[in-house]
Amino acid sequence: MFSTIFPPKIGGPATQSFNLCKALVEKGETPIVVTYGDAFTLSQEHGFKVYTFRLKYTYTPLDKALRWVFFPPYIIFLFVKERIQILHCHSVSALSFVAALIGKIMGIPSIVKFAGDWVWETLSTHKLQKAEDFNEMYKISLIARLMTKVEKVGLGLFDKIWVVSEFRRQNIKDLLGTDKKVFLINNCLLLDGGGARTWKDGDQTVMISANRFIPHKRVSFIVELFALSMKEGMLVLIGGGAQKEVDEVKEAIKKSGVDNRVELKGILSSKEVYSEFSKASFYISTSLEEGLPNVFIEAMHYGLPIITSDVGGSKEMVLDGKTGFVVDKDDKSGFIDRIHRLNTDLELRNRMSEAAYQRSKLFNLKDKIGEFIAIYKELIRES
Repeated sequence: MFSTIFPPKIGGPATQSFNLCKALVEKGETPIVVTYGDAFTLSQEHGFKVYTFRLKYTYTPLDKALRWVFFPPYIIFLFVKERIQILHCHSVSALSFVAALIGKIMGIPSIVKFAGDWVWETLSTHKLQKAEDFNEMYKISLIARLMTKVEKVGLGLFDKIWVVSEFRRQNIKDLLGTDKKVFLINNCLLLDGGGARTWKDGDQTVMISANRFIPHKRVSFIVELFALSMKEGMLVLIGGGAQKEVDEVKEAIKKSGVDNRVELKGILSSKEVYSEFSKASFYISTSLEEGLPNVFIEAMHYGLPIITSDVGGSKEMVLDGKTGFVVDKDDKSGFIDRIHRLNTDLELRNRMSEAAYQRSKLFNLKDKIGEFIAIYKELIRES
């Protein structure tokens, strides 16, 4: 499994890939992980091997070129050494395409997880372009058109494409013109603990969100909404990113006058995140793009109603009016109204908490792991 981030680093792809490997081990399978790191290392702490591929060598822009030099022979070495039968790339990236090409040449079948579109996320994260939808992004500029061509070729190298939502299935169909190689399994995690919640009068309200601090997550917008809709209570923000993005959030906190009511927790371990969820009242996401967020599963598992922007596969997970609210991404007053309702209506929040917890059970990896194993075995038979 090639995963660009993996524990101890945190994030949706890291959580999902780690959980998948643990579930495979419990079923007697042998996953081997390749991820990025500060040095070439090999560890085996959780019952499976984790290789790290070194990203930085000179600590200059030259490193980006050196990755392309060192990565192909490194992957070939691992394919041969570990006698790899299946290549599973856990996200769409340029080096995932390289790994798939090498796998194809060596006769190793491959799967890629398409949870986020490479063109959109790359251009949006780096603020290179701004577009309202995927079709617009694919053709908005020369660099977007070139990246789209690369993505089409890259995805074509894989034998199977795993999508996490119907939205992503349509995304692939729009991009490739077909969904023939696509299979859909929602994001799912190994879920323990958690539970529905009951709040009573006098309990402090805590709105919480966990994100990478990148432009399309709109963390500063969350701060603004909090200041406008909750005159009491706390906002807890988990995550981090480039210093520029963190500074923008801090400036939004200062500008909104809520310095003493916002806690920036930084990057936390999964255990620490769950501890914060257990103390929160509801979760909010104002993202402009999502596949099917792992963090929604985790928040629901801890009984948190979710307010989310109506983007990507979010509405496939959050049932509007039942487990939370789905709001148009540009409807500022709509966000404010939903925050106010969950802040003041304890009966509504308690009812949604129970519904959210029950819905989280649908995304338990223990019940889904057999589907992955069946697909792996099918590919091996056909190769």
